Amino acid sequence: MELPKNDWRIIDASYAYVAEDTYLSFGQTAKKGAQITVVSRIRLNSKKELTIAVPNATALFLNASARSWKEAKEIRKRNGIDSVIGREREFSSQSGVFDYLERVIESVIMAFSGLEAFVNEMIPDNYRYETHRRSEIILDIMDKEQIERHLSISEKLELVLPDALKTKSPKGRNFWVDFVKLRKIRDRIIHMKTADRESSGPDNPNLWHDLFRVSYPHRQALKMVDFFLSEMNYHPQWRQTCPLR
Repeated sequence: MELPKNDWRIIDASYAYVAEDTYLSFGQTAKKGAQITVVSRIRLNSKKELTIAVPNATALFLNASARSWKEAKEIRKRNGIDSVIGREREFSSQSGVFDYLERVIESVIMAFSGLEAFVNEMIPDNYRYETHRRSEIILDIMDKEQIERHLSISEKLELVLPDALKTKSPKGRNFWVDFVKLRKIRDRIIHMKTADRESSGPDNPNLWHDLFRVSYPHRQALKMVDFFLSEMNYHPQWRQTCPLR
């Protein structure tokens, strides 16, 4: 039997197939071997509906991050920013500068969003997190929805996932430093300060300086993802077929 060709970004739940011919409630029959695809039906307007396959959010965001990073590198290369000849550098136009910054910002935000999506997805539905968060006397017990909403991604990575999944903590490892850098620059983008709108020199750096020193945001996120997957010996389909490098 030839299985349908899925895009690698499809949600893993769609890698399921009908074992026997099955009658469906809306009058159709799913033949043996037919793929069971998780879909979302979207009402476009009063007369039209759209049905789409549901993607894996982590894969979707990381792919967007990698694409934006590739485009940023191409812009940087065209403008000779990393040429070894001479000291001073400049873009050929203002639009080139801004196009580059847009792509890097997109890459950072998408990489961080992909990591957030992964963390929330990996928390088991029935998991409860116990912590003396507000008091050494009062024990807080949080369910998955409360964890997703109220805890920072750093706490989820350092404490929640290791406890929920029975893995080691990633804190203190080399890629934890990369995660902290990614988190900090993402936060600086989202919460841009007044200083980032003023003139600056090489000795008083701001956000724009740091955006020119960012490196492969999607790889930084993938290192954290791969740590937990290897600890769990878990190989989701999207990661097995992921073309990102």
